[in-house]
Amino acid sequence: MGNGISNTALVLVYGGVLLIGLLLIGGAIVSLLRSFTPGSQARPVSAAGPGFSRATTYSLGLSAAVFGGVGLIAQLIFHVDPQTGVLLALAVGLVAGFIALALLVYLPSRGRVEEALIDIDVSGRHAEVVIAIPGNGLGEVVFRDGAERINLGARSATGRPIEEGVIVVIERVTKRIAVVSPLP
Repeated sequence: MGNGISNTALVLVYGGVLLIGLLLIGGAIVSLLRSFTPGSQARPVSAAGPGFSRATTYSLGLSAAVFGGVGLIAQLIFHVDPQTGVLLALAVGLVAGFIALALLVYLPSRGRVEEALIDIDVSGRHAEVVIAIPGNGLGEVVFRDGAERINLGARSATGRPIEEGVIVVIERVTKRIAVVSPLP
């Protein structure tokens, strides 16, 4: 090789980028799974979001993993020229990342008008459970705001089930899902 890039160095770079990509994908998946865990939404509604969304992290991870995987295949199986292998891996990795980003972010939000989630602060308000809240799932609560009855999806703050008819305290609301706990 005239330019000093050895096959071993390329294999190590491709393997490292593949590993980083898989770690980013795993982190995005773990973050998604943790969002379904009762009581895990500790940030208040007004808190600033993370720098990268799950979709962005997943897309970056997929792009890196595809870059590393294509590079390894091009280098180890097809024995392509190093420059060609890097360009091929880069092109395929970027295309895969942009496709994932489009599928996860841009297409689902295309044409959707964001609904006002709730115009009032309901933290500390009492509500009645109208659909029982399982320990690891969603139920429904209702409360009155003046003459208006407002129904919200509900999740137990403690992770314990809450039966229908129980009066609860709303701790916070995130995307029309109230995190509630029974009155002491």
